Amino acid sequence: MGETFKGSWLSVSVKVGVVLNPHAGGGFDDSKRARVIEVLKKLGGDFVTTGRIAKMLGIEAEIVHLEETDTRIDTVNMVRMLDGKVDVIAVFGGDGTVSDAASARPKTPLFCIGIGTTNVSPALCPADFEKLREVEMRGLVVKFREDERIAFNDVVVGSTILSTIDGKKVQVDAHSFMRGKKVVAKPRKFRARVEVGDRVVEGVFGNIFVAMTDKRFLGKGIAGGASLSAFLGFKGVVACISEGIVVSTYTKDDLRRIEPIVTTTISFDDEIVRISAEEVISCDGNPLGAGEVEVRAEDDVVRVMKPFKEEK
Repeated sequence: MGETFKGSWLSVSVKVGVVLNPHAGGGFDDSKRARVIEVLKKLGGDFVTTGRIAKMLGIEAEIVHLEETDTRIDTVNMVRMLDGKVDVIAVFGGDGTVSDAASARPKTPLFCIGIGTTNVSPALCPADFEKLREVEMRGLVVKFREDERIAFNDVVVGSTILSTIDGKKVQVDAHSFMRGKKVVAKPRKFRARVEVGDRVVEGVFGNIFVAMTDKRFLGKGIAGGASLSAFLGFKGVVACISEGIVVSTYTKDDLRRIEPIVTTTISFDDEIVRISAEEVISCDGNPLGAGEVEVRAEDDVVRVMKPFKEEK
């Protein structure tokens, strides 16, 4: 499992690279700054980061120089720059930021704290940690044109994505978001084709999700094909859903109007999932674009720090 860290209780200090996405979750504010500072103090060590991040946080650090673009590329490049030069890379952002950090394929373990919109990535570490240990993570490898990324939550095809506007979680138009605009929108249906080996699903859908199976489905038959895939030990499952169900702005009346909802599932292990769609493909909330995408499950895509619990 690798070395166990005890944060600021270590007799020998660790070197900590600090990566921060100031745009995660609608922007950086005093409450987020206080949370980051509290975690860094608890983690302990000597910090390495950019001058901009050090100034935003008000911390003393060894400064590295990064040509910043104010895009996701900053996270990728920063992780690559720190990889091998520090003991752990602390990443503060949302699920998309964690995906971007992992997409750099660092050999140095990541320590990820959520300050984004949803903060449900399995690669995240809770802020109330005590001891830490390294854990190897399975992820979804996503290939879109010349781009390759890592997803831990899911790969989603749809017309909207979840974002934050004025502190509220809302669905925004995915195409507009890719152009730098947040436009609140309801999902629209689209045509798509999904291939997993010789199994094919084709039609009009509201959303398509590709995700790794989750033990939370076990014993819950209401989860349908996803439950069966998890029970039988498949690595992942594709769900093609008749309606758009990115939850944020729906009410009970909205749900009644679109029901019944029909879901078609395909389970997979080492097969490549190929999707061709008219709508936007997103990787852990980061939109890639419309067209064709390949997804596969891969073990040990990155090492992350997770809470360590002593056996009694």
